[in-house]
Amino acid sequence: MTGQNKIGQYITKQHRTAHYRTLHYKTRQHRTLQITMPAKREEQNMKTKTVELKRIEPKTMIIHIEGTTDLVLNKMNAHTIRTLTDARKDKAKNLEKPNEWEQVITAMHWRDGTPKDFSEEGLYQAFKDNAPCISAFGLKKSFGEAVVRNEIDKYKTKFDANVNIIAPNNLIPIKFTGYELDEKLMSPKKGSPVLVRLNRFIGWSADIVVQYLDNVYSEEQIINIVNLAGFGLGIGSGRTSGYGRYSVTAIS
Repeated sequence: MTGQNKIGQYITKQHRTAHYRTLHYKTRQHRTLQITMPAKREEQNMKTKTVELKRIEPKTMIIHIEGTTDLVLNKMNAHTIRTLTDARKDKAKNLEKPNEWEQVITAMHWRDGTPKDFSEEGLYQAFKDNAPCISAFGLKKSFGEAVVRNEIDKYKTKFDANVNIIAPNNLIPIKFTGYELDEKLMSPKKGSPVLVRLNRFIGWSADIVVQYLDNVYSEEQIINIVNLAGFGLGIGSGRTSGYGRYSVTAIS
């Protein structure tokens, strides 16, 4: 197809008219990649340039964490999202009576998607067939904060650029030995106190797959950063009250 800009195949009309040039990139694996780029006007003939791409060889390890305090999962639930969305659209006040089990179930991330059965039975069945999750994004954010708070680096940008958490859909499933549904009166900034239900997990644990460049951070440094984040920051809701704390117990 004339005018394509793909890696690997370039016999095009643009080449023959010298409007495009081809760069040949040779990797350390002796594989050549061709990339077509617009040529400068003064270039009358197709020119090539060979550039060696340095191989990126990240290390991977699985870090097992175990909760030292209970984990509370209480993200914004589906009913609250609908109410706020309607308010933004200047719709009439939402008079829908909330399904309390929908609020409970949708206040958590789920490995296989949100369960459809919004009932107490549906919740406990989901614990068997599905799995509640913590956010990989939230974990990595806490790791970066631990780097700065513990003066490992002045800024977290180096950590963010050289360490990744590998997690499908950005979610990490948890295992747990016990579950409680707490009810608490919360006082909003405006209005009367409201009753909220909080998912609290006891004896929880998770496996975090971490990918990193060992010429920037060593394995020992990564493990200690994760452990520091678990001790001082935690994950989930209620962290300022001490929930969601954890420690590293094993690696593989």
